[in-house]
Amino acid sequence: MSSSVVEGTLQRHPITKSTQPTTTGQAPSTLEQVQAQCQANTAVETECHEAVQHPTAKNDSISPVSNAQSPLSPQEETQDGADVEQPPSTDKEDPNGDVEKQASSTPAAAADKPYSSFTQRQKYLIVLCATLGGLFSPFTTQIYFPALSTIASDLNVSISQVNLTVTTYMIFQAVVPSFISSITDTQGRRPTYVLGFLVYTVANLGLALDNTYAGLLVLRCIQSAGSSGLVVLQQAIIADIVTSAERGSYISITSINGIVAPSVAPIVGGLLAQHLGWHSIFWFLLIMSGVYVVPLMLWFPETARKLVGDGSIPPPPLNRSLWYIIKQYRHRDRTHSTTNTTTTETERPKRKFTWPSPLGTLAIVVELEAAVLLTVLGIVYAVLYAVMASLSTQFHDIYGLDSTMQGLIFLTIAAGTILSAFTNSVLLDRNYRRHALKMGLDPDRKKQIAMRGFPIERVRLEIGLPFFIVGSFAVIAYGWMLDYQVHIAGPIVMLVIIGYTTLAGFNTLSVLLIDLYRSRAAAAIAAANLVRCLLGAGMTAVVNPMIIAMGLGWCFTFTALVQLATLPLLWVCMKYGVTWRELQAAKEGNRGMQP
Repeated sequence: MSSSVVEGTLQRHPITKSTQPTTTGQAPSTLEQVQAQCQANTAVETECHEAVQHPTAKNDSISPVSNAQSPLSPQEETQDGADVEQPPSTDKEDPNGDVEKQASSTPAAAADKPYSSFTQRQKYLIVLCATLGGLFSPFTTQIYFPALSTIASDLNVSISQVNLTVTTYMIFQAVVPSFISSITDTQGRRPTYVLGFLVYTVANLGLALDNTYAGLLVLRCIQSAGSSGLVVLQQAIIADIVTSAERGSYISITSINGIVAPSVAPIVGGLLAQHLGWHSIFWFLLIMSGVYVVPLMLWFPETARKLVGDGSIPPPPLNRSLWYIIKQYRHRDRTHSTTNTTTTETERPKRKFTWPSPLGTLAIVVELEAAVLLTVLGIVYAVLYAVMASLSTQFHDIYGLDSTMQGLIFLTIAAGTILSAFTNSVLLDRNYRRHALKMGLDPDRKKQIAMRGFPIERVRLEIGLPFFIVGSFAVIAYGWMLDYQVHIAGPIVMLVIIGYTTLAGFNTLSVLLIDLYRSRAAAAIAAANLVRCLLGAGMTAVVNPMIIAMGLGWCFTFTALVQLATLPLLWVCMKYGVTWRELQAAKEGNRGMQP
């Protein structure tokens, strides 16, 4: 045994002399002294055991034993640049019903901990469920359009009055997510989902039974309020469980909703309104929401990191799924004990209820870097809305397509978006890995690299910028093909390219926003939704007058040139993004960027 170890032990804890003489009559050895000390003085038992078991340990490696564990700070930054979030409590339940501490409470061990405790399969299922939920808002918007004339006739109102129900729906669709984001970031994702679908389902039932214009106007607003927040929630959930290294793949899945729904919903709405009447549209939506509520209530877990950390901390009672509650009761019945079952609940900080407020969303809108990204995103979607809003009319007037064939033309845009979802995501993740390796960082998909100092703007926009450029020229070509009335195959090919490039660009900016505002993902996506809906609604209102005044070719050339004019802003963001983030962090009291 190393004498330095024992001497250090003896200096801190003088030996209590044994009353029993040694059998050999010789002075006890150093090892025997330590053993005697362990027997006589239980206060240093643990330290002496360490001295016996590790004789080669250095003197300074032994420290007094403390029964109190020092809690980790909410966020520990490791040497390799990885930020690892620690949950507010390190307790977890063992199979016997007792609460045991996590095996490691050191920063080094925390660095090895995955960003999320959910398995890859569980993450895909969670994102898939969230994506299906996010489908309802754009689907409900578009399925309504084919029935406008029928509704006006049945309710004895003008088409302008029916169009007002569309306008109010879009206003709520733009504004409500700004309020929802402030709730979901503090109260959790699951309660917000359940409340939103409850409101949406009740509104569908009322619309299916309604036969008055006033009821239609009010219930459409309620319907929009219930469904519009789900788009924000699906992106926030991705921020909860997915690292930047794999975020591109998941964002691409959820982003399909915004374009596929407008392509498919008008076909479904037209068929229902034609054969079963306009009320059948809302019965159909009621059935859809009822089917979705089953997995939502039964299985969908809470993912908000402020409440469950990496997913391993038991959620608050109101945030628990039925499946979790059933497993909890089975566990109690099996152990016949409730020992320490409330430990996590008593140690969890009490949540203060936050009144819905759009201030968090507006705060992001006015930040310099976010304002640049949101401006480009809004213009890109406004150009897409210009194409889609005029599509039916132009293909009817130029190529003589009926309503059914016009609906099928929308599927060409959907085809481009689906293709983009499976290819652009790979490019985003590969470029992230390339830059991480270039900087000597570990691109582990299960760990989160710190964003401070990391050129995440360049990583993302190197992929997105070329798509924006190609998409702009595709819009110009589309407009002139319609103007010169070329074969229908030409505009169809351009629509596929427009769908592909628009979704690729939108995914890039969405991923970047979540990278920059991961701790406020819901507010960031709500800001994007606000800008997108407002600019999209404005473009929808002016595109037909623009076509009449300028002609098809020059109308779409003008809109595409406006889009091209905003792209230098992305180059500026690539160059100065890191500096802007540091300045913003200093401005907010060294808040820093969350990874």
